[in-house]
Amino acid sequence: MSQDKDSNLKKKQKIVSRSAPKTQASAARSASDNSENSGQTKKQPLRKMDDAKAAALARDSAHEQSRRKVAFWSLIGVTVSVLLCFVVYVSFFRTQPLETDNGSGSQVKMYDPSTVFDNLTYRVPEGFSYPEGIQEKYKALYAANQNFVGWLSVPNTSIDCAVYQADDNSFYLKKDLWGRYSRYGTVFMDAYDDITNMKRNTVIYGHNFDDDGDDSYDDIIFGDVHKYLDVEFYRTAPVIEFNTLYADYKWKVIGCFYTNGASSGDNGYLFYYIATGMNDDNFMSFIDEVEQRSYIHTAVDIQPTDKILTLSTCTYFFDRNGSLQNARCVLIARMVREGESEEVDVASATQNENPRYPQLYYDVFGGENPYVNAEKWRPEE
Repeated sequence: MSQDKDSNLKKKQKIVSRSAPKTQASAARSASDNSENSGQTKKQPLRKMDDAKAAALARDSAHEQSRRKVAFWSLIGVTVSVLLCFVVYVSFFRTQPLETDNGSGSQVKMYDPSTVFDNLTYRVPEGFSYPEGIQEKYKALYAANQNFVGWLSVPNTSIDCAVYQADDNSFYLKKDLWGRYSRYGTVFMDAYDDITNMKRNTVIYGHNFDDDGDDSYDDIIFGDVHKYLDVEFYRTAPVIEFNTLYADYKWKVIGCFYTNGASSGDNGYLFYYIATGMNDDNFMSFIDEVEQRSYIHTAVDIQPTDKILTLSTCTYFFDRNGSLQNARCVLIARMVREGESEEVDVASATQNENPRYPQLYYDVFGGENPYVNAEKWRPEE
């Protein structure tokens, strides 16, 4: 029995000995499993964090793309706006009578007289007819614009231009010869004048500008009219030329003066120098008024049946320190009579040291107006 107990004990020890490694292995495997499970448990938050970052990055990317789109379309909008402003500026504010030439200084030279008839292109509409008696040299200009009435040339000045006429005197004030807006306007003849039967007074208007702000005229459009205030200049160009569609005319200068452009500038009186019709006596009284005001006295004689040409422009003579006044500078010339010589005795011309001024002059420069109670001339036909 004792041997049986020992044998049984040995068997149990062997069993325990064989099962012990298994337990350790199992423990090891269990520890390994626990370790893996523990590792998996620790890695799981990392995956969640990566997903959050990805979501955040996706949101940031979407915002960035949105910002880029906004910036891109903003840039496109600004570019388009700038281009539109440029187009508006070029087509509107820079639209001037000679926008195709090299600047406002050549505005008065709407065409180069020496080449205009060779270079002017125009299309005569079907059935178009010229007025009877039109001069051949003016057919091109007339076909291009039926408001064309003649050509004005003043020696030793920038005035050498086509002249137009509309149904009213406001049409060409701020329009070029194509009818588009222009601050320079277009040189035009008074609406009440008639080139087929020249009236007593043919009046032509043209602007004058003080673009450099020095309260004096610039030599564009009719600015050079002011030159005739000086007798020395007058002696260099005593005869000017205004030709119509039907005939060529020369005109002898008889005077140049300043006057007010509104009745408020002369105690309620306006010297109506633009009257186109006057009877003979009234005309001679008008010439007396011109001689009183003129800066120059010429040797050109005047007869009751004569006809005159008047060039009218604005002036800055009365302006001071940016204060603009409504005033005019006026040049008057007498038509050369049929068979009369074009020669003028310029040596006999003198400077008028005491011209007649409107009240505006004395308001600006001081002094008493000696003509305040003078007789007021008015046109009579």
